[in-house]
Amino acid sequence: MKNRVVITGMDLLTPLGNGPEDFFDAALAGRCSITKIRKFDTSKFPVQIGGELCLPLETDTVASPIPMERLSEMPAVAKWAVIAARRAVLNAGLEIEREDSFSIGVILGVGAPAFDVLEEQFVDLKERGPAFATPRIPIMLNPAAAAVQVSIDLGLHGEVVNISTACSSSANAIGYALRLIQQGSASCVLTGGVDEGINPLFLGAFGNGSILSRRNDDPVHASRPFDRQRDGYILSDAACILVLEEYDRALARGANVYCEITGFGASSDGVSPMKVGKSEEHGARALEKALTGAQRTTADIDYYCAHGSSSHWTDIRETRMIKRVFRERASRLPVSSVKSMMGHPLGAAGAVQTAASALAIRHGAVPPTINYEEHDPECDLDYIPNQARSIPVRNALVYSLGNGGNNTALVLSAC
Repeated sequence: MKNRVVITGMDLLTPLGNGPEDFFDAALAGRCSITKIRKFDTSKFPVQIGGELCLPLETDTVASPIPMERLSEMPAVAKWAVIAARRAVLNAGLEIEREDSFSIGVILGVGAPAFDVLEEQFVDLKERGPAFATPRIPIMLNPAAAAVQVSIDLGLHGEVVNISTACSSSANAIGYALRLIQQGSASCVLTGGVDEGINPLFLGAFGNGSILSRRNDDPVHASRPFDRQRDGYILSDAACILVLEEYDRALARGANVYCEITGFGASSDGVSPMKVGKSEEHGARALEKALTGAQRTTADIDYYCAHGSSSHWTDIRETRMIKRVFRERASRLPVSSVKSMMGHPLGAAGAVQTAASALAIRHGAVPPTINYEEHDPECDLDYIPNQARSIPVRNALVYSLGNGGNNTALVLSAC
């Protein structure tokens, strides 16, 4: 008999809003947070817009500031993760000092290392010589830096793992955390993910590859999943940390439960390290695995939180995938993409979608897909266009897609 697993706390740092309530209020309002990028000069870049996270990184308003000596060894993603983790623990009502620190793990998804640190150090190495290469580079460039720093900051001694599967990283991290608690290897896990999608290397590389939208003069309407006029996705930054707990433990301490995570499924296209496959079969298998694990049928799903990146092909592929799994019910299934409002935070995307779905279950409302203006005959489902919808959500299905066709799905259920 597997342990039941529930979400008891969360925090989000996103362009759309910080904290679960601010984030979800903005999502329900259909507010777009995509703007001209301010944190570095983009004048020579073909793409100059994104979903930028603007936070005072040197401070933490939850409790004490992060000590300066530790800040000096943290890339931006680790700082964001520490702040979000502190707030998620507070949101969950966890008193860490009273817990068995060996029973609490940290499983995060981070899609990329700290490119800002890498760039800075390569410049120093080339222009000033090897004597100026800091010994802290291995610490700061470690993709697991965020998970390690959260563990240190909160004094947690359970399993600490980083999962990196590109844009599906945090969804896979949540699935891994789910399994740990289900099998009794942990009683509580801080999970989710963080990524700094807006960095010069990604902006230049993806922009040159015609992957990103070039609506520089109209950023508010640039991200338009499933719309016929979509011309690529928008990079963004985000951190999202969830507190997962074993159900009986959460009840015993009187925790405020958002919802239960009942299913997890994953699959690989196995076609290309960069492109996703032409067939929707592989993604459909991930959805089916998640439904089977959750002991739910397609008839039970009230809301589908889409990967919906605003890319031409992947939006079509996801539509076909939904039709393959849901068959005749596909046209009546409410589907939406929060990326339409905040862009694509790469490895953090799945965690943000999971939080949005948990909040949809709690509030009985689902966010819209904004900028849906022109029907695409190949994307012909109910994408909740432009206005949020009040519907009771008992079960939600989340889908996340990583480069190379890493398909991940989660089922969330009211409890």
